[in-house]
Amino acid sequence: MQAGIPQHAQSRIMGVYPQKQEGLFMQRIKIPGGRINWLQWRRVAQLASVYSLGSPLHITTRQDIEFHYIRSEDIAIIQHGLAEVGLATLGAGGDSVRNITICAGCDLCPEGFDLMPQAQLVYQYLERQAVIFNLPRKFKISFSGCQQACAKPWLNDLGFIAKPDGLFTVIGAGSLGPKPATGIQLYDDLPAKDILPLCIAAIAFFEQCGDRENRRRARFRHIREKLGDEVFKTELDNRFSQQKIQQSWPDVQAAAGSRNIKSFQRLQLPNGNISAKQAVELADAAEQKSSELRINLEHALELYGPGPIELPEDLAAMSSNPIIIACPGSTSCPHGLVNCWMAGDIIRQSLAGQKQPAVRINISGCPNNCAQSATADIGMVGMLRKQNGITNECYRLYTGGGNGRNNSLSVQGEIVSAMDIACAIKCLLK
Repeated sequence: MQAGIPQHAQSRIMGVYPQKQEGLFMQRIKIPGGRINWLQWRRVAQLASVYSLGSPLHITTRQDIEFHYIRSEDIAIIQHGLAEVGLATLGAGGDSVRNITICAGCDLCPEGFDLMPQAQLVYQYLERQAVIFNLPRKFKISFSGCQQACAKPWLNDLGFIAKPDGLFTVIGAGSLGPKPATGIQLYDDLPAKDILPLCIAAIAFFEQCGDRENRRRARFRHIREKLGDEVFKTELDNRFSQQKIQQSWPDVQAAAGSRNIKSFQRLQLPNGNISAKQAVELADAAEQKSSELRINLEHALELYGPGPIELPEDLAAMSSNPIIIACPGSTSCPHGLVNCWMAGDIIRQSLAGQKQPAVRINISGCPNNCAQSATADIGMVGMLRKQNGITNECYRLYTGGGNGRNNSLSVQGEIVSAMDIACAIKCLLK
């Protein structure tokens, strides 16, 4: 990392954030593309059982894993233990290039392409560039293996969507936060060999022109908003053209997806959480069946294998959970205003035993929109309101978003008390 970066900023680049509880921290682990092997998964569970004070593992919307409630003196031990099995925390937070996300099963989708080689190429090149750890704000890159755009390109600084002909549509300069805006189409027929120079050009553009004074206006899309879409695209394309001619770039062609996987199971984790004990039980059941584990972008684990897996009852039951995506909220985040996980539990219990529609319910604990509520089928953004001198937890409702797979933001609706949220969600589902 570059000299002169403040200590607190360096900690965040290593994925370490202070919790609202004095003296306790969150450690985020970067899992590129959500691909994690069983040795790594078991080490994560083992470290969590020792150092996470009984807190579950939390799976994020960028295919990361988080430990919560860890002590400062244990951080270095945890990071060393992760490194022993090839897991990194550098770039898991802070003003850096964050975890590169990929739709979890793109290499196993008959309509898609395996984009892990492209993502690894970008990741391995960028991690050697010191500039990516001192950006104006975070920078996010995603890869979608087919036109379904499961990796939510419209919410990223650069989102690559594979086309049937092997070329890529590129979406860029989108982000959420208190005032969300989806990205715009930058290119329609980008060859695979141009992915890396485009990433380098875009990051250099961001590093040089991003706002370092006002963090609320410091994302890549704020450069676009300042310049206007057409001027922004022209400036980016000029930098991209210059980058392409500077050297010969590797040409990694995307391989077509496979049809050979016979068994698929999706475990929708309650609020993205799984205990260390459950994590070990999952490994014990699935590893012996030669199944692969993937983390997707919606608080779920995906198991791919040659045959069905007999899971413990509590894990098997997760297959029928509704898709509820919830940030930690006030349980541990200093910015959290409401208890998102409690709201998620209430909604989940109210829907138990019912046939679940393919609807995403996203719950954010504050206007920062960490659970991507502003693009959800049903979004909830936490707030506090006073009534008769009493402060109550409430949620602003949003509906009809495109879940980052297109440029549709959700439509803002009414404000509902936390006590009434289950009834409100049931009404929306009807």
